[in-house]
Amino acid sequence: MEYDLLLKNGSICTIDHNMSLASWVGVVDGKIAAVGRYPDDSLKAKKVIDLEGKTVLPGLMDCHVHVMPAGLNLSAIPLENAKTIEEVLQLIGEGCARAPADQDWVFAMNYVSQNVYEERYPTRFELDAVSGGKKVMMMAATLHGCAVNTAAMEVCAVPEDMPGVEKEQGRVLGIYSSDESSFLACANALGDLSDDALWRYIKGCAENAASKGVTTMHGLFGMFVKDDRDMDLITRRAHELPIEMVVFYQTWDVDKAHEMGLPRVGGCLTLDGASFEYTMANFAPYKSAPALRGVLYHNDEEVYQVVKKAHEYGMQCTLHALGDRAIDQLIWVYHRVFTEQGRGSIHHRIEHFSYPTDEQIAMAADMELVLSIQPGFTYYWDRAEGGEFEYMFGREGADRWDPFNKLVNAGCIVCAGSDCPVTAVEPLVDIATVVNNPNPIRNAPLDEAIKMVTINAAYAASLEDRKGSIEVGKDADFVVLDRDPYGLEASKEIYDIQALLTIREGKIIYERKE
Repeated sequence: MEYDLLLKNGSICTIDHNMSLASWVGVVDGKIAAVGRYPDDSLKAKKVIDLEGKTVLPGLMDCHVHVMPAGLNLSAIPLENAKTIEEVLQLIGEGCARAPADQDWVFAMNYVSQNVYEERYPTRFELDAVSGGKKVMMMAATLHGCAVNTAAMEVCAVPEDMPGVEKEQGRVLGIYSSDESSFLACANALGDLSDDALWRYIKGCAENAASKGVTTMHGLFGMFVKDDRDMDLITRRAHELPIEMVVFYQTWDVDKAHEMGLPRVGGCLTLDGASFEYTMANFAPYKSAPALRGVLYHNDEEVYQVVKKAHEYGMQCTLHALGDRAIDQLIWVYHRVFTEQGRGSIHHRIEHFSYPTDEQIAMAADMELVLSIQPGFTYYWDRAEGGEFEYMFGREGADRWDPFNKLVNAGCIVCAGSDCPVTAVEPLVDIATVVNNPNPIRNAPLDEAIKMVTINAAYAASLEDRKGSIEVGKDADFVVLDRDPYGLEASKEIYDIQALLTIREGKIIYERKE
């Protein structure tokens, strides 16, 4: 038999049920036609890739990406290292000065107010002074807050009495610190862009992901662009992308999603907010803000109606629940729906599940819920000593965040994603973070970490029959690595592993240039 593509002489981690190793794999018509354990010099193919001993994994997946903002982030002004308001304004002023004359909007991203000396956002008046006539929006690293200048504020059109609209002596400051106000501001700002601009950001996100070994992305659309125009674009043009896009429509209108013929609904439909904005809903108060326990944005009945209807339609459903109080709300809604309708075989999810109790972990395992977590949160914001999480929750509270080992030991179904642009699309770094965390209290085995971005990720989108492992009949999706992660679990070198080659359905979609 002559294959269209043959990968040979490698260490091919199949991620099958036995976690088997192979030395070659043959591809026909974009599907895996054969997998061989031992070298075979008689094999023929139209194209042969000699791996020269390199490690191959199934094509990687990112299970939680805000695709439009993630693409925007690639060209936005980076604010993550700013330490003062003065420095923030300098960066934004320089970015506005560089922007072409015909570019109306300037975006800055990845802002964490707790990281600057003043522990606040700049006001619209401060932004006006450096904007040079541009419309300016700076977004929180979490996407759950933003600040704009006066020109942008007019487009954002956020009512003054909406939650999170910050004021001083009756004047609106252009700072939006709750989901209601910040999401509306963002949607109207991005809605001011052309379809061509929106598509460039979507495509840029996909191309960047391919360079990280990603062949499939769980993409979140809707909510962040006015009239959900990004959802319309991806529906019409997904075939143009180098990777496969699994679309999650972020709408509370389950009937609308069902009428569109979508198999799933939800994403970051926020039951609570985010930690840095103190809107993540916890049972206990924040250490750094003792008067606050976060916000539940919806009552139990509202959440129940969404899950109930999705389950009745046979649609996969998922919502954002970060803090233990929000997790409790969602997990008991799932419990109610399963009690009333039966569990069924739908792969319902919880997005984030960042701050669970032991009881919630046990319930999630028992109910076979998919837990879509973001390892990058602890990579960037927690360490064994110090870090943003310790500042906000105390050391004991910080240690509770993203307990990878507890989830694995309990038998939970765990997949991993970036929440990009909150953290970067870097599934190989996610693997490293799970096994060699900055705070080792949460470390989990390497096999389990790899499953989170391969076979578990496929299951999380009901694609396990054709993706997530290197087995005959599945899509020919692979990533070739520049070094073998096995044996590097205890080494910081595991964070340096990169994709050399990304292959989707037997076609090279990325090749690293030396």
